[in-house]
Amino acid sequence: MNPDSMSMDSPQALDGLRVLDISGPSGFYCTKLLADLGADVVRVEPPGDDPNHQAGPFFDGKADPNQSLYRWHFHTNKRSVLLDINSSSGRKVFDSLLSASDALVDTYRPSEAAAFGLDTQRLRQIYPTLIHTTITGFGPDGPYRDYKASDIVAQAMGGLMAITGFPEDPPNQLGGEQAYHMASLHVAVGTVMALLSRDLDGKGRDVHISMQDCVSMATLQTANFNQYTWQGIVRSRTGLNNSGSVAQPPFGNRQMPHTLYACKDGWVAYATHAAPPTAWSRFLQWLRSFDAEQELGDPRFEDPEVRQAEQSRINEVLSAFCAQNTAQELYHTAQSFGLLCTPVQSVADLLEDEQLRDRGYFIDVKHPELDRTFTYPGAPYKLSETPWQVRRRAPLIGEDTFDVLSDWLGLSNEEAAELMKQEPTPND
Repeated sequence: MNPDSMSMDSPQALDGLRVLDISGPSGFYCTKLLADLGADVVRVEPPGDDPNHQAGPFFDGKADPNQSLYRWHFHTNKRSVLLDINSSSGRKVFDSLLSASDALVDTYRPSEAAAFGLDTQRLRQIYPTLIHTTITGFGPDGPYRDYKASDIVAQAMGGLMAITGFPEDPPNQLGGEQAYHMASLHVAVGTVMALLSRDLDGKGRDVHISMQDCVSMATLQTANFNQYTWQGIVRSRTGLNNSGSVAQPPFGNRQMPHTLYACKDGWVAYATHAAPPTAWSRFLQWLRSFDAEQELGDPRFEDPEVRQAEQSRINEVLSAFCAQNTAQELYHTAQSFGLLCTPVQSVADLLEDEQLRDRGYFIDVKHPELDRTFTYPGAPYKLSETPWQVRRRAPLIGEDTFDVLSDWLGLSNEEAAELMKQEPTPND
């Protein structure tokens, strides 16, 4: 989808909102959500080496923080100010920006926040209308409040890893930084709610998110907590099959569950054991349309108990059937019979997916400094009146410093340059 087909003048839900972003990876998606909804999100980035600038992979393999694909994804629509908040002059600039902000998003643990003078008590006293949003591993109180945490720590401490993977394997970490994303999603919602509350009474709010809370049994683990407290059941790893049953043929050094089936060009997922009894006749029609019904048309298979006892044979027939066809053939024909068979799609498959393409999901984003346009994933939701938009690619580090100081503080370039004269930090 070409961005020119979308009016860049359309009002957005968070137009006019100013957000100062000093977060680490657990907050990146939160501020991206706000920026993509129209907020003016300004990242404050330190000079010199910064771990947040080292995340690869890099475009063309060049270890250049401005060409980090990770940065490109998470920082669309944001602006970047290069500022050393450890120096006295840099801190003065930061405090001035903070006074002009609607919200501050950080990932400081309580002891770090106090050391930086960004603890809740101080901020609430000096900036009474500020929305202060903080994402940490374990929240602002409790015995773990100052423990460090990453995505894998939160997944482990929240109980998610204990139920992820195959039973014969160690616990597994879910891909895609699920703890970071879950925390960012929740805290973005909390931040917007706090802003709405401020509209009613003019008072600032504090929004605290614990990654452990977000990943715990109350969210990503669905009903596991209820099963334990009400029935004493501790869920364990069951691979791809929640029923725990397995079937032939071997998949590596384990038996393939009744979920994945190899086809001509990849894999499809179809759980015969999870299909409702009324789906059996439609399942046979599906096989029959390919002349693949074989002995499963025997009337005895109409009995659910027989099907359960003969699940291994059903799986053999389905495995042979799938192996003779492509994922898309299986998917579309199964859907025509109202069956839940689906291809297991890679990123390459998604780019060719006709549903996503028809909905204009993918968008083109210009990178003027490279004189190129790149395809980006699009809106996670659609708003009819205040649309989600990617207005610009992720900022180069520090490229908006003078523009932000002009827009937020009303400074001329000369005044901004004078204000930005950095003093050495104590470690220089």
